[in-house]
Amino acid sequence: MLNFTGELVFGHRVLNFNVNANINTLTLTATTVKKGFLYAYLYDSKQQLRANLLFEKANKTLILTSKSASLGGISGHLPPGDWQLHLYNLEGETRTPKAMRYAIDVELSEHINPEYSSHEKLLATQTHACLIADKNAPLDHSIHFDYNHSKNNNAAWYRGDLHAHTQLSDGNNTLAAATQIAQQQALDFFFLTEHNICHPALPMCEHTLILPAIEVTTDQGHFNVLGPRRTLNMFNATYSSAALIEQGLSLVAQDEGNISINHPAMKPWHWHYENIALKKVNTFEVCCDPTWSTSPKATEDALILLTYIWNSGHRIAAVGGSDSHLEPHERNANATEPSVYGDPSTFVYADTLSGNGILQGLRQGNVYLERQCGLVFQLNSGAVLPGQDVGTNIVDYRLAVTDTSTSYYAECIADGNVIKRIKLTTKNIHFQVDMSTYAWLRIDIRRGQLDNLTASEFEGVINPIYNGTQAIFSQPLVGTWGELMELINNGN
Repeated sequence: MLNFTGELVFGHRVLNFNVNANINTLTLTATTVKKGFLYAYLYDSKQQLRANLLFEKANKTLILTSKSASLGGISGHLPPGDWQLHLYNLEGETRTPKAMRYAIDVELSEHINPEYSSHEKLLATQTHACLIADKNAPLDHSIHFDYNHSKNNNAAWYRGDLHAHTQLSDGNNTLAAATQIAQQQALDFFFLTEHNICHPALPMCEHTLILPAIEVTTDQGHFNVLGPRRTLNMFNATYSSAALIEQGLSLVAQDEGNISINHPAMKPWHWHYENIALKKVNTFEVCCDPTWSTSPKATEDALILLTYIWNSGHRIAAVGGSDSHLEPHERNANATEPSVYGDPSTFVYADTLSGNGILQGLRQGNVYLERQCGLVFQLNSGAVLPGQDVGTNIVDYRLAVTDTSTSYYAECIADGNVIKRIKLTTKNIHFQVDMSTYAWLRIDIRRGQLDNLTASEFEGVINPIYNGTQAIFSQPLVGTWGELMELINNGN
């Protein structure tokens, strides 16, 4: 048994140990001793990534064999030689550094560990995504996932969650439990977005398409890489926020995945990396875990930010994410309802229920989000989708909700101004908007009564349609987040 103890302030440390030729099982158990996060990336003697996981106060155990792996491990031959465990404390670059004490045990055995349950072995073998980890594989941290695999070949609205966590990072649900909950929630697709790490193997399930993702997590903001083609390379990586953000942006090529800024106005996790080019951002999380105490205000502030983004000429779609870390029976502090996968839900119109279909729909802004109202709508009898360019034409809207337990109304917002408020019922409400005088139009759905607007609550958003003849869409007013903040601070 090898034992490593120590303390790491903001920064990077490498722990070395030797694996001899007859080792068949590696078992690693670790904790941060006190509450806090340490990111861990295990590399074998060929510098191949063999595991990525987040250490916390509770012990986490990783088991690796040639044919199976638990938690964040990657199965395959255990090559003899010097292995390295790279630890990163990423909190403290722009905030007060927080020293993390750790205790790590590494056990090397010539036998297969009997504690590795048959259930986890089955889960590990019935997978649809993996990081390559064999002696003939290139050392490029590639993610192998069949983005063309389809669960439904029909063009339709598909419901999913873009932001969720499991025990691999700081969530409370196991991967198996998360998969079960997603199916119970009737989600068509489900992105697992762990902090700075990617699930090496995702289970295939009957009804829900589970998709790879990474939440790039820094002191200057978080963003999701949805549909990455590689995971982060943390072998002696530069660990500044800027370096992690830029590496994260590089995990997908243009028109390949989806870059989504998370909880942009929810302090202390708000977005404030000034140098990101807005043209690289596809989606913007306006509603994140609505049961969190600061979420309602952060949602309203995010909508204001998006208004500025659209008014400056960038077509970035609004999305939601549960950002759920809890088991269904648990609650956030002072919350009266669960934080659960699928609340809010993001609906994507896609040609097929496949990775490529969902990602393309997200990039095109063919998206709306809601919590529970059961929104039903059509634009021009279904001929127009959110995110599309309608030019100077008149657009016909029809709106209804299926939920009768709560009152709802719609706010029609054109170029940042409310031009109409309409009570919603189970019967279609019909109205038209002449787009010749507007650059964009979105619909906000709110809970509450029209005679008491101050008591209304956010329920959802239908993303904008655009008048592409407006000059701002060919020549945006700003290019970066920093320029956007300057525009806002100057009152423009």
